[in-house]
Amino acid sequence: KTTDGVSIAFATVGEGLPLVQMPSTIGHIQLEWQIPECRGWYERLARTAKVIRYDPRGEGLSERNVSDFSLDAQVLDLEAVVDGLGLERFALVGFFTSGPVAITYAARHPDRVSHLLLWCSWARAADAYEAQPAQSIAALRDRDWTTYTETVAHVLLGWSAGEPVRRWAGLMREAVTQETMHEVLLEAMQFDATGLLPDLRTPTLVLQRRQAAFPEVGIARGLASRIPDARLAVLEGESLLVYLDDSEAVL
Repeated sequence: KTTDGVSIAFATVGEGLPLVQMPSTIGHIQLEWQIPECRGWYERLARTAKVIRYDPRGEGLSERNVSDFSLDAQVLDLEAVVDGLGLERFALVGFFTSGPVAITYAARHPDRVSHLLLWCSWARAADAYEAQPAQSIAALRDRDWTTYTETVAHVLLGWSAGEPVRRWAGLMREAVTQETMHEVLLEAMQFDATGLLPDLRTPTLVLQRRQAAFPEVGIARGLASRIPDARLAVLEGESLLVYLDDSEAVL
């Protein structure tokens, strides 16, 4: 339960260094576990770490009847999970829209975040959403929910994927309603944590797929350059999902 009264669903697997994987734009911890490639990824991570996942407010198994999706509200989701588990120190992974939330939490709690990893993400959402691919996809969101989810799935998995795209699009439609997705993205497009970057003291790794249509490699370079002593790893592939393309390189 968050301090503003929202119930957050979470799951853990493995033992070792706590590794908190924040949700991407859309999350459903139960349905993700049923995708063989996704489950295999978490099981590989769990060989050396305690992997902690959670669904964001308004989505998946977390409380759905929510109206506040602001950056600070999403920080409360993360705080509820790590405080509820009693984690004193942990590694934090931010994906896509959760990047600014991860940056904000790490800046506020430098003593608790041992490592910060940012996957295909950004500090200022406008940098990513101003790109033409993002604008084109956003135009579908309120017009055709099915086409929108299938298009997003293609962006995540790559344009050559077949059955995995249909499976992921179905997960999206089950994880969140069209109306909630509209509100979530309206808020996410305003996120801006750039002012916190120069003061980050957490060892940070920025990871990016070179051929991904969105966000572009230049955003990752700019992000890494503004964080003191951050490392940038540009990996081959077009999929925005860590467990596809060359997942060994990501691991």
